[in-house]
Amino acid sequence: MAESSDSLAVIILDMAKGYGWEPGSFGYDMVALVRQLKDAAYAAGVQVLHVNSMRRPTDNLPTPNPRMQAGTPGIEVIPELQPVDKDILIYKRYLSGFSHNDLDYTLRTMGVKKVIICGASTDNTVLWTSADAFQNHYAIVIAEDCTMVHRQAEPPGAQEGALRIIGSVLHGEILSLATVIEKYLKPA
Repeated sequence: MAESSDSLAVIILDMAKGYGWEPGSFGYDMVALVRQLKDAAYAAGVQVLHVNSMRRPTDNLPTPNPRMQAGTPGIEVIPELQPVDKDILIYKRYLSGFSHNDLDYTLRTMGVKKVIICGASTDNTVLWTSADAFQNHYAIVIAEDCTMVHRQAEPPGAQEGALRIIGSVLHGEILSLATVIEKYLKPA
């Protein structure tokens, strides 16, 4: 039985211009899959939230990322995942999508109980966002083929290890895009 669209939300992590999502770049083929997930969410009446990193010059981080500075095009959602006019855009201030922002408040006021998470990076933002979702009592679904490690030079097994933690420790469902759509995002 499919979930009520009122209790679901899709969270798309770090699919912003500053992360280098360009045709032919490492992992770019995932963009089309994330678009399929987003379109299925629209058809099912499920809210989509983009959660992207944002930095300020005053952040004083050990490894600043000037491409993700407030007020620059780098924090904008990539064109392939537009339109964002019916989406909610939230900026995270560190690794988790819940870091120092109103994501939890936004989900709670919408009555969300389960989050479908996709984007980059599985071994970083997806993992930390899933951990915080779990600690905030949301059920977690990962669209596995809509996640990836964002650097080609990641250690072998980073993707699998992160998904294993999400599945076993955080009790998340790790499903293919096709299964996520079939189980949770049937058209309204």
